[in-house]
Amino acid sequence: MSFDNPRILWSLVPLFPLWLLFIKHRSKRLAAFQTMTSPEGYRKLRSFSMNMAILFLFCFSSLIIALAGPRWGGRLVSEYSSGLDIVLAFDVSRSMDLKDGGGGQSRLDAARQAALSLIEARPDFRYAVCLGKGKGVLGIPLTDDQEAVINLIASLSSDSISAAGTNLQDLLEVSSRAFPEESPGKRRIILFTDGEDTRGTMDGIERLLNARGIGVVAVGVGSLQGLPVPQADGTSLLRRPNGTPVISQLREPALQQLAELTGGLYWNASRESSPAPVLAYLDSLASSRSSLEYRREVPSRQVWFILAALVCFAAARFLEESLWKKR
Repeated sequence: MSFDNPRILWSLVPLFPLWLLFIKHRSKRLAAFQTMTSPEGYRKLRSFSMNMAILFLFCFSSLIIALAGPRWGGRLVSEYSSGLDIVLAFDVSRSMDLKDGGGGQSRLDAARQAALSLIEARPDFRYAVCLGKGKGVLGIPLTDDQEAVINLIASLSSDSISAAGTNLQDLLEVSSRAFPEESPGKRRIILFTDGEDTRGTMDGIERLLNARGIGVVAVGVGSLQGLPVPQADGTSLLRRPNGTPVISQLREPALQQLAELTGGLYWNASRESSPAPVLAYLDSLASSRSSLEYRREVPSRQVWFILAALVCFAAARFLEESLWKKR
């Protein structure tokens, strides 16, 4: 089983203590009826009350699980594909300011140049732009307005987002939601990054992307040797607790693995200036227009948990109505 938004499951943690408080409060209210009814009637009242509380617990638990987007199983889905939609996802964390992007450029400069070369070579694709730092943000939704896309890319800097750290998983999740559900075209995210990830983990992100039919072209920038990271004020180096400077380097294996697991491609833009392999890959996707294809899909199971919540709620209400009718 996998979840589209697994962090929502943390909402289950406070649910049980709140349920216990509810039980305690309800017990105090029931105590007031103890002298007003027979022992047998009081036992039935307590039984009704506990059953209702359990049903409400299951109701809220099911709703939380439904919001997390549960998925399991698999099925082959036939679809007609036409065209290609691309989300350009940029890592704009501070490590992207380091000047080992090739040719004396910063990593972000190398990423910007690589993206602009792709757009210039293939202006007929639809593009969206997402930015990522401590969180992911949709900059421009899918559009045919290439000028707007180019202007945003040209203005990118590590100050484009105020959040601290790097969270590539959130950037990829936000990018995956930039594709319209009804779009029949193929979907690809082109990720420009050095692969450094300080706040999230990309473990399992490929399952979410594969379930949505999204492949990743990972564009690595930076050097394998890396450079020390300066403090935010730029006057000193960022150091570990033992005093050694923090070295930021291109995390090439992680990016290669992400591309491979999603059926994409890896391109080291700092080492290879020509985007020819990426263009050939994109052209091969775009050329299969109006062709019947099959893809494996992990279906959403949200509806089952929503139905379970509704059944539990209806049962609890039925018990309550039955209780008052008997009284």
